[in-house]
Amino acid sequence: MKKAFLLFAFLSLASAVLAQESGNRIYGNRGYYNQQRRQPSTNTGTLTAATRTSAYSIEASVLINLKPDAFVAVFGVNDEALAAAASNEKVNARISGFTNALGVLGIDEKDIFVDFITQNRVYDYAVQGSQATEKFSGFETKKTIAVRYQRRDLFEKILSAAAKAQIFDLIKVDYIVSDFDAVRSRLFEEAVKIIKTKEAKYTKSFGVKLAPVGLANEKYDAFYPSESYERYQAYETGDAYTTYNNSSKVIQRKSFTFFYEPFNASRFDAQINQLGIDPVVQITLYLRMDYDSEKRKEM
Repeated sequence: MKKAFLLFAFLSLASAVLAQESGNRIYGNRGYYNQQRRQPSTNTGTLTAATRTSAYSIEASVLINLKPDAFVAVFGVNDEALAAAASNEKVNARISGFTNALGVLGIDEKDIFVDFITQNRVYDYAVQGSQATEKFSGFETKKTIAVRYQRRDLFEKILSAAAKAQIFDLIKVDYIVSDFDAVRSRLFEEAVKIIKTKEAKYTKSFGVKLAPVGLANEKYDAFYPSESYERYQAYETGDAYTTYNNSSKVIQRKSFTFFYEPFNASRFDAQINQLGIDPVVQITLYLRMDYDSEKRKEM
């Protein structure tokens, strides 16, 4: 019954996420508990420096939306047996069936990695009357399988292959961005352009003369889809609760879901690459340049 439920949940996830891959890790992150989301550094709106008189700051915050170069889906698999070797063999058999199916999909062996996690004893309880006695019942082996793929349309096929191999736990899907140096350079160039444009605008509009002092702040941040899902529950639903009807105990389950919530471009001076409907990696840069007035510089 447990396996049937897991298969149903797994296939339900597969049918719903052709473009938005997340994985069961979402149940353990901040979205599940509605915790405060990590935020990018953006403009404070304060142009005067508190540390010096006649000192000024000009800020720039830039966002870039990046489609990943590749994805890595990580699955968990575990099985039990009376002997340690037998539990390992059962896990390996399921992994072998999965990897063979991945080969048919065109995924190379170098893009598949099996990681041994743990092998531990399993205990159960023997109940006799009002007494429960712990007893050794066998061994459990746990492993993970990481699968790297480039084409997004392979995701559902990989899920189906895993389900056929009796592997139901999709732990996470990582988004891979290869060239961070190029991304940072592009963000920096855009931020510098913004600061220089603001400097010229302030000088022309208000007659202030600014002398550059130095770069005061340079902060990059990367935000992946796995941390950008928010929890949603319909207004008319609630959490699971228990009612009693004619001495019968009835549990009514109310479900919730998650949705992808990227950062909005309105929080930034500039956005590179328009945001589409599919999840992306969002990388940000906050840059602040400090200035003194020309009058103070001459003194």
